[in-house]
Amino acid sequence: MDGYGALLVFLIVAIVIALAQTFLNELIGVKRKDPHQDYPYECGVPLYDPEARGTFKQGYYLLGLLLILFDIEAAYLFPWAVVFRDIGLYGLIEAVLFIFILSLGFVYAWKKGALKWQT
Repeated sequence: MDGYGALLVFLIVAIVIALAQTFLNELIGVKRKDPHQDYPYECGVPLYDPEARGTFKQGYYLLGLLLILFDIEAAYLFPWAVVFRDIGLYGLIEAVLFIFILSLGFVYAWKKGALKWQT
């Protein structure tokens, strides 16, 4: 049996075990609903209000999206750093252009006030 055959057998055994455990849980598991099952938690600490459906300011979402966006764009520089010696001057110019465009986006967001933490 080659490597792929063993992998296929492993996958089939894993699926059978998962389905068997799911079926056994439905068959012999506890049927009563826990009152705290749908209770919202944040970081493991119970909320003061069980019906916490409050809204957050739009600035929090925008700031979070901007942070994720800039982190992902900065992560594109890691592969460039790995092959820096192989790609030469062309790669350096492309990386500088990429960082310039990234900086323009950052300055634009800053000027628009997207990074202000308003309370």
